[in-house]
Amino acid sequence: MNYRILLLLGIAGLISVSSAWGATDAGKMDRQLCSVCHGPGGTTSSELFPHLAGEPAPYLVAQLKAFRDKSRADQNAKRFMWGISSRLSDEDIDALAAFYQSQPAVHQGKISDNAKYEAGKTLFNSGNAEKGVPPCMACHGEKAEGRDTVPRLGGQNEAYLKRQLKVFSTNDRPAALAMHEIVKGLTESDIESLAHFLQAQ
Repeated sequence: MNYRILLLLGIAGLISVSSAWGATDAGKMDRQLCSVCHGPGGTTSSELFPHLAGEPAPYLVAQLKAFRDKSRADQNAKRFMWGISSRLSDEDIDALAAFYQSQPAVHQGKISDNAKYEAGKTLFNSGNAEKGVPPCMACHGEKAEGRDTVPRLGGQNEAYLKRQLKVFSTNDRPAALAMHEIVKGLTESDIESLAHFLQAQ
């Protein structure tokens, strides 16, 4: 039985005991459910899943509700988050979002390719006007810390960032209208460089 099947069976079992959660006990939900994929306190060692620690609460609220109403429909959203989010009340979502926002954000600092890092840094800080790509920092903040409904990208898993940038070229995340346009100007090399720069923040 492979890892994904075991993970799904574990999640199913945890969902079945969701009635034991306190309505606003986000720490308990983190320990019993979310940490299976996202790690304790929202810091994961798996590149399959994003870090949640330090993400702005309004962003997390919006994403959890998008999973719950099935408007966020990328493959992993369907596989992992649709079922889980269906069991969350608005109160649960607000509590989880506040909990993860309060956790220390990840700062990985890993740079394995200086040229790629510098190319990503230039794109993040200056964009590419010729291709219609604005500076990422204009929305995501000078340190990629995010704000309000704009996600924190700094320290995020590199593989996850690359995957999500490619998802924006589809209709699987319909709320991210700005990103749908921006990714049209990004090459595969741009995506690799941006993800490498951001994970090192």
